[in-house]
Amino acid sequence: MVGNPVTDDNYDYTGIMDYAWSHSVISDEFYHKIKQVCDFKELNWSTECNALVNQVFDTYSEIDIYNIYDPKCLINTTSSATANKIKFDGLKRVRILAEGYDPCYSPYSEMYFNRPDVQTSIHADSRGEKWVSCKDSILNSYNFSVFSVLPVYEKLIKGKLKIWMYSGDMDGRVPIISSRYCVEALGLPVKSPWRSWFHNKQVGGRIVEYEGLTLVTVRGAGHLVPLNKPSEALALIHSFLSDEPLPNHR
Repeated sequence: MVGNPVTDDNYDYTGIMDYAWSHSVISDEFYHKIKQVCDFKELNWSTECNALVNQVFDTYSEIDIYNIYDPKCLINTTSSATANKIKFDGLKRVRILAEGYDPCYSPYSEMYFNRPDVQTSIHADSRGEKWVSCKDSILNSYNFSVFSVLPVYEKLIKGKLKIWMYSGDMDGRVPIISSRYCVEALGLPVKSPWRSWFHNKQVGGRIVEYEGLTLVTVRGAGHLVPLNKPSEALALIHSFLSDEPLPNHR
């Protein structure tokens, strides 16, 4: 069971551009230029294509690419005044936002896990380094040698494993369009056609079952489905583990 997964460079980046255009992040002219210049089937993109892709991500910096319709966190964690403010009203913020998504969860977490008393209580050896939620140096040192993991899916499907791919439909970084392109590329027969599934009498998302793989969307969730839609995420996990189908009516 994988959520908003990076799968295939060609389909993933094609989907990123299509999603950005279809959700009004980039203009028609810019989108058509990308289509003309970029061939995402190539392992090494041209200099012009790289520049255009970077411009798309620069545009996304105005909003939260991982959750495009939710507010962007405006906290500057490098500011001591801001840090003091978070410490002062942190408990109040938690109470207010306990039932909803807080776009500043990452700086709050970094502040918390860098507290000496917290590190002592969890027996963490910081070795003088600052804890961060995403460490670019680790990512940049990783050798991405595989262009696509679709062959892995093919092997797992042949092995009769149960496979679910789910996707929050507000994610611009690994969008549902990318996942749909990837699944379509597998050429699997449709077992149960595209339909809505329901949660608490509302549409929770969409689901389509193929021979060997199920694709599920979660309406209103971003890249981190359990964070954005915890109740719907639990419903997915329950359905996956129990073999009880997701409700198809209110």
